[in-house]
Amino acid sequence: MRKLICNHNSKVHPMPIQTVNNIKIYYEQHGSGDDLILIGGLTSDHQVWKSTLREFAKHFRVTIFDNRGAGQSDTPDYPYTMEMMANDTLQLMAALSISRAHIVGHSMGGGIAQQIALMAPEKINKLAIVCSRSKPNALAKIVFSTREKLIEKNVGDDLVAQYMMPFLFGNDFLNKPLLTKGFIQWTLRNPFPQSALGYQHQLQASNQRDFSDQLSQITTPTLVIAGEEDMLMRPKQAEIMSKALKNGTFVMIPNCAHMPHVEKSKEFLDIILQFLAST
Repeated sequence: MRKLICNHNSKVHPMPIQTVNNIKIYYEQHGSGDDLILIGGLTSDHQVWKSTLREFAKHFRVTIFDNRGAGQSDTPDYPYTMEMMANDTLQLMAALSISRAHIVGHSMGGGIAQQIALMAPEKINKLAIVCSRSKPNALAKIVFSTREKLIEKNVGDDLVAQYMMPFLFGNDFLNKPLLTKGFIQWTLRNPFPQSALGYQHQLQASNQRDFSDQLSQITTPTLVIAGEEDMLMRPKQAEIMSKALKNGTFVMIPNCAHMPHVEKSKEFLDIILQFLAST
């Protein structure tokens, strides 16, 4: 039997919710103009775009949302797939009357973005794949499966967050205690933390999909961004991906790891905005 866990509480937070693909998805829209959709990665909810949202909203109507299994969206208890999560995004676009949009996907969100580009290229103007990959990565599998084991052993959210920091951020960020402590505290203060079940299902979806043989089918103008110090999604992987795409461009951000939209938000914004403005 399929179980459904609802993470939102509409009586306390009357927030925007759309029922798509048989689940409830939490979303927000900011700004006006051409549509830009930001898709978060594993564990992330819409708040991960906080550092960049205000600037993006000066140029676009920005849609941010919680993927299934995270934030205030539902966490259905059955295996997730990239196709399923791509359909969540496409059906949310339809519900919000978004016919075409620029799409930016980070990490797992980059996998969702690749799936959308394969399933519905007519829905995308330009695509940005950030710190992501086309096929499963052995190191990332080990890191994220170990995180899952730590959660199962109830070591505490603070230790889980500390464990992940060296894999998420570069040396510049990690050498600033106020930044690292601030990010951990921000994570722990999330009123809608991801459940172990949501993490398990998202991780399974991320680990199973291999796009490498289909990259040449993606013709959408695509920017592939890598962090120079990213151990989870190596820059070399991203560069190979960009070369396999029909219309790919590769950019590497120096002194940055897996979270450029957080640790190098200005550089990240400049790169994305320049790409979206180009003809």
